[in-house]
Amino acid sequence: MNAEQERSLNQAMSSYVNAHNNGAVLSFVSFTHPNAVAYYKSKGDDVFKEKFELISDGYEMSFLQDGIIREIESKDGHIHVYYEFIRIDNTTLDGDEITVVAISEDDGKSWYFIDKEDYLNDDIFEEKFRLIDFK
Repeated sequence: MNAEQERSLNQAMSSYVNAHNNGAVLSFVSFTHPNAVAYYKSKGDDVFKEKFELISDGYEMSFLQDGIIREIESKDGHIHVYYEFIRIDNTTLDGDEITVVAISEDDGKSWYFIDKEDYLNDDIFEEKFRLIDFK
């Protein structure tokens, strides 16, 4: 990636993480890949709310920290960046790793994010469009 693509990715990732960590659901959804948003909308309001709920009983459920890039793949103006984050549960302070893929379909000008489970779901993101191989 060139410097401009990195700057754009860092800015978008920072906004995505801040939206998650601050419980800003509308912003968080706007940074989520449109395929995932459409998929969960098609499942109904309850499923959509459950997927994108960031706050439970007035407390943040978790927050993301220490994002590390594990892999970058590009092809024909599409860039996929595999990130690992530590997700800390606010109430127990337990942490686990989660995987998020940053996706640009315009050569790094804009970015969307999708978790690994949704990235690997053929109903959300077809295999032929995946650049990251998690095997």
